[in-house]
Amino acid sequence: MTHPDSVSRFENLFELIGDPVVEFELIDTKPIVRTVNPAFGEVFGYDSDSMLGESLNEFIVPPEADTEATRFDQRTADGKYNSGVVTRLTADGPRDFLYRGIPYEQDGREFGFAIYTDITERNKRKQQLQQQKQRLEQFAAVISHDIRNPLNVAKGRAEMLDQEHAEVITTNLSRIDDIIDDVLTVVWTGQPVDGVEDVTVSAIADQCWRHVETNTATLTTADEAIIQADPDRFKQLLENLFRNAVEHGGEDVTVTVGTVASGGLFIADDGTGIPPEDREEVFNRGYSTATDGTGLGLSIVQGICDAHGWNVAVTTSKAGGARFEITDIRTVTPD
Repeated sequence: MTHPDSVSRFENLFELIGDPVVEFELIDTKPIVRTVNPAFGEVFGYDSDSMLGESLNEFIVPPEADTEATRFDQRTADGKYNSGVVTRLTADGPRDFLYRGIPYEQDGREFGFAIYTDITERNKRKQQLQQQKQRLEQFAAVISHDIRNPLNVAKGRAEMLDQEHAEVITTNLSRIDDIIDDVLTVVWTGQPVDGVEDVTVSAIADQCWRHVETNTATLTTADEAIIQADPDRFKQLLENLFRNAVEHGGEDVTVTVGTVASGGLFIADDGTGIPPEDREEVFNRGYSTATDGTGLGLSIVQGICDAHGWNVAVTTSKAGGARFEITDIRTVTPD
């Protein structure tokens, strides 16, 4: 016997749940509509009264998905749970849904609930990101091959000129080469992260410090932390921030890496700092206070953070220098 309070709670759940839900009875393996919740009418656009007693498939299953729907119905008849990404017809046209079918039996009759979560916009966004990725990869291929090759030829010919002109030309060609490297890095680091690993921050920081021309600068790790990140991109992030600190904070700058109380990391230095009015602008592509800079270093940092779902902001360190805070990082507690 079902308790009245349980029935009341179920009815409230059925009525108030945000996803479209249909209760159906299987008759000759066809799902005949018995009840639909308000969300179904809002999302699918069909009048619930016109559907009662009718086959659910006749309303929402497109012809090309008949075989798929029949397979789901048979699984329901066998008492099996269903789940999958499907395309279903609404009054406004086809949309994509995450479908879950839950079978149950009552008084010797076979019933089921069909729950639909609309993922159309999510799929569109995913497709747009994939198309963007393909365009960026094509762009990177053009830069790395079609531009780099004639650049190398120009460098070779410059060496044949007299020394005065050759030095000027070679310097500018090398600058173009650096810009190409940075643009390719922007393309690579800005792609969504496919997978993350447990990364020990102090160990990665030490590796990155050795890869940067630090002169007499000093690196200090304030505390230990393990985070989840793409190791290669996290290395790129630290190297860019270390390089930025040395370039703008001076040859004997001290850089400190540590954790923030709210969850995340900071990379701070005791250099001259970044004026408050420039702190939003420093992440823009092309921003640079150095005459020979490409202005892409901190833009790359921003792209890596975006790809991970992190937030990055710049403030003032305790020593008056620059402090970059990266938050929303997933940390790992050592066993």
